[in-house]
Amino acid sequence: MFARACIWALAMALSSAVASAQTPAPEKADDDKAANQPAKETAPPEKKEKFDPFTLRIPLSDEDDADTITLRFFGQHRTRYELRAPATYAPGLADQTSVQQFNMRTRLGVDAKFPYNANFLFELQDVRLWGDEPRAAANSVNTSGFEGLDVLQAYFYTTNLFDVGIEAYVGRQKFTVGNQRLISTLEWAAPSRAWDGVRIQRSFFDKQLAFMGMAMLINDLARVRDDEWMLGFSARWAPDFLKKCDLELLVLFFNRDDAAGTTDGHVGMASLRWNGWHGLNADDSLAIAYTAEGIAQFGTADSAYWGTPGKDDANVQAFGAAVTFDFLASFGQHTFRVGAEWDYASGDSNPTDNDFQTFRSPFPFGHKYHGFADQIGWRNLNDISLAISWTVKNLGFVESLSLLLQGHNFQRANDDDAWYNPGGGVIRAGSPNESDLLGNELDFVVNVKVNRWVAFEAGWAHFFAGRFVKQTATGTGQGSDNEDSDMDFVWTQLTLQF
Repeated sequence: MFARACIWALAMALSSAVASAQTPAPEKADDDKAANQPAKETAPPEKKEKFDPFTLRIPLSDEDDADTITLRFFGQHRTRYELRAPATYAPGLADQTSVQQFNMRTRLGVDAKFPYNANFLFELQDVRLWGDEPRAAANSVNTSGFEGLDVLQAYFYTTNLFDVGIEAYVGRQKFTVGNQRLISTLEWAAPSRAWDGVRIQRSFFDKQLAFMGMAMLINDLARVRDDEWMLGFSARWAPDFLKKCDLELLVLFFNRDDAAGTTDGHVGMASLRWNGWHGLNADDSLAIAYTAEGIAQFGTADSAYWGTPGKDDANVQAFGAAVTFDFLASFGQHTFRVGAEWDYASGDSNPTDNDFQTFRSPFPFGHKYHGFADQIGWRNLNDISLAISWTVKNLGFVESLSLLLQGHNFQRANDDDAWYNPGGGVIRAGSPNESDLLGNELDFVVNVKVNRWVAFEAGWAHFFAGRFVKQTATGTGQGSDNEDSDMDFVWTQLTLQF
């Protein structure tokens, strides 16, 4: 179409030139008349398309207006060193002194756009630990099971299904919902997360109102009975009269049925979330931002599936909430943020009865919200945190530099319930005989974005073990004196991407 338009414009220009040549020249205007003529407008120069070395366009014929296939290649390599001491707070282990590792993640993908808005995205991912392949054999089985080469994403998609503005994605893909408290791709972890499923969404009123439906297969369970799957629906409202604000209602239903019938679950979740942002002066250099989210869980589940003690086929009656508040100030190239956050997840007042009151986030992003030491999960939790950050852009040798300092106070929400890790598993059982104080944590992170291709990160997290940790230490096994000590977690990370 563009080529046809150019040809048509060129033809019109030639016709005008011929007509002008055949028309007698007008009489020369006097100076006063010429002075009153408006200045001749000059067409702005055409904007040259930015060169992208990772995009390839393939015409499907020799015609000037031929349809094309556009291939956009992308990739990432990330190497991270980690040191953790003690290695874990799980009681009774033989040695808990420290653990260190290098992990590597390499991704390579292509986003193929075909005519008529039929597209396909494919991405490979290789994840591994240094020294995990025995005898340095390049294709041997890794001993930890941590890493390997696999398909991270492979899905068909269109952004205008049936020419009515419906976006549809079918295949293995990343699902992100809301602020990623319930469903997160967990990009911090080297393997990250992706699911096989379908996602359909449609926006209205200039994207002020959007609806999304999704279905994902979580586990095929050897293809017995109904497997494990999830359905979801969300409605999001982002009104124009409130800049950078949105309200989202999310409904999820999880279903799991296995052959033995001992890890079944049929649980619904309803979440209501509000994100707010408001400028405080004319140029919005001062602003406040806040979020509020409440989640209710209901249904039935077996003890092994819900990950808590109790009876099978028990009633799920749990609740979670999160509130954040940030003050933002920008001065030229500098941005400052001071923030506070409260995260709550209900615990079980009677772990042996027929009710499960312990909140369970299906695929949480604990690392982002509950401390970088990764010792706290969003279950039976009261987490109060304060944070301050500073970002400066265009330093000359780097694109941006940011510093983050934050502190957390972690308490059990119910003293009859346990201490849980970010994955939802029990670290140590609890009772009213122990303190509710799990501990405090201090995190310091430095991020350097050199340019669009290179980024560097370094951080240190110190977990101050609370009274609960000290009271539940078993004191058995080599290195058991570390069961009640403070924990340090140090990491450095280099990311290359295109």
